[in-house]
Amino acid sequence: MMSTGDRFAVMEAPSGTVTFLFTDVEGSTRRWDEQPGAMRAAMVRHDHVVRSTIEEHGGFVFTTAGDEFCAAFRSPRSAVEAAVETQLRLGREHWGTLAPFRVRMAIHTGNADERDGDYFGPPLNRCARLLSLGSGGQILLSAATELLLSDERFDGVSLHDLGAHRLRDLDRTEHIFHVDHPDLPADFPPLPSEGPKEEAADRLSTGRQAFARQAWQEAYGALHDAQKTIQLDGEDLGLLAESAWWLGRSDEAIALWERAFGKLSAAGNAERAALIALSLAEMFHYRLAGAVSAGWMARAERMLADRRDTVAYGHLARWRTVMALEREGDLDRALELAEEVHRLGTDLGDANLTALGLQDRGRILVAMGRVDEGMALVDEAMVAAVGGELDAVTAGRSYCNMLSVCDQVADYRRAGEWVEAASAWCEAHSASVYPGICTIFKAEVKWRRGQWTDAAEDARDALEHLSGWTDLAAAAWYQLGEIELRAGRHDAAEEAFRAAHAGGRTPLPGLARLRLDQGDPDSARALLEPALSSQAQTALGRARLLPVWFDAALASGREQDGRDALDELESAAAATQSIALRATVAERRVKLALASGDAGTARSEAERAIAGWSELKMPYETAQARVLLAETYQASGNRAAAQLELDVAKATFTALGATADLERLARVEG
Repeated sequence: MMSTGDRFAVMEAPSGTVTFLFTDVEGSTRRWDEQPGAMRAAMVRHDHVVRSTIEEHGGFVFTTAGDEFCAAFRSPRSAVEAAVETQLRLGREHWGTLAPFRVRMAIHTGNADERDGDYFGPPLNRCARLLSLGSGGQILLSAATELLLSDERFDGVSLHDLGAHRLRDLDRTEHIFHVDHPDLPADFPPLPSEGPKEEAADRLSTGRQAFARQAWQEAYGALHDAQKTIQLDGEDLGLLAESAWWLGRSDEAIALWERAFGKLSAAGNAERAALIALSLAEMFHYRLAGAVSAGWMARAERMLADRRDTVAYGHLARWRTVMALEREGDLDRALELAEEVHRLGTDLGDANLTALGLQDRGRILVAMGRVDEGMALVDEAMVAAVGGELDAVTAGRSYCNMLSVCDQVADYRRAGEWVEAASAWCEAHSASVYPGICTIFKAEVKWRRGQWTDAAEDARDALEHLSGWTDLAAAAWYQLGEIELRAGRHDAAEEAFRAAHAGGRTPLPGLARLRLDQGDPDSARALLEPALSSQAQTALGRARLLPVWFDAALASGREQDGRDALDELESAAAATQSIALRATVAERRVKLALASGDAGTARSEAERAIAGWSELKMPYETAQARVLLAETYQASGNRAAAQLELDVAKATFTALGATADLERLARVEG
């Protein structure tokens, strides 16, 4: 680094042969629209890092516009070192909800006119065109600059040849290099470049065919190559956007869908444009950008106002169904809308709408407590998904909804079967968001079956796969919390539950169970009370919370509250015929019977709980029920039978790594 004196000595504008460094923030326009407050704070830090690093390396900042910096250096080496150090410093910053926050950079050397501290001429145009090719986090270098650096040796810096590319509006091709550093990202998309239109047309045809085969990587590559040379129309931009989405490139997909919407609207294709608007509404909804989502929803509604007998309107009605069910909790309205979707699908002969309407009707009926009727419809809708009758997006939704509703009714055996059924489909779409969702459900099935280590790995894989999907990542955090809670790692469980809550997923009942395990039943009740008193809470949602409410009530001496909770839980178990809920009810009956001195009833209920959990192949819950059975034997004076059950439970807890349960078991042994 230069001394202070040297640094300020070159703060005047260099002249003659100058090396230019241009920078800008990737995706800044959309970020300003979505999170203006966060961007305002982030840009203060960004500007400080970029300017101070450039000046520390002898650079002269001659222009800033929005998020762009333009700087001039006397030597190419100083420009490269400044660029690398700036990227490193930006990478060490914490960008919160804006992460990943990436800046692209370009470096070019040439002779430019300097007047009053500003520069003019072809080298600036070439540097700007070079910058437009880069991706966030990337540093591109022109051949002119690379030639001047050929004898230079950098600490950790190397140059990677990206070949010759034609820059927009410039006749001469540019040989481009990428600046590599071991602490900077190295994996970037291919550079866009102009090429023969015939070849681009062939690539476009290849992309369309690959999309039809659901070969997402091939489709994305071919369509992406084609758009470097020819202008894609709205339909083809939509194909590229969906291909990008399947490959986990959600930010890119959003930008492409926005472009597709504009072109389709301009071409008068209102129905297709409205479908794109609905895709964007859904994307922003699940990113917790409610206002942006509502804006796209309003556009779709406006465009389809007089097109009620169309497939596009059916998908609008379907999104309204989801909002009524999941956001508003208006089950009657949701059912009415789902029936409209199913009718439209049937009348129009659209298998996707028909299946979505059928499955949504099933989900809503389950939420209403009509479990058998609802699950029958969900099963029926799954036949189309398994049979390959649906497009990829609808099939993915069908699998996810099936697993979700199984989880709601505590039908863990059924969920396990559908996880297996969905595995082949998820594998075929392994880069998309759906496998991440499937992995969350797989994680729950695994930890319930006692595969805690594998379940934790699945949850962490889902977190990595679902970056950018705040609500889905929150669901993965919740599963991690449940695993850590069972393992007795309370600090880790607390951290995971709080992360789930921060992402919009209620951390219940897990966090309340954690408070109970920490010996604080009053806090457990305080956490549960708002959820249980919520008007939007369904009967099945309450059934997930009531076991912990019961335990907290007994632990705090409120037996009647516990009995009231048990009555409601028994009704839910009868309505759903869930083996898990029946076993849960049996365990609570054991506790009440022991409290009243009825060891015989307690023993019968404990045996019923063991049978239920064993049937579901849930070893942790089975072992906990065995501890209860041991307590019933102790209450009747049969210490030998009690010890037998405790020994089996201890072996299970030891194998699982359930340290907190081993400590509780030791207290039972006395």
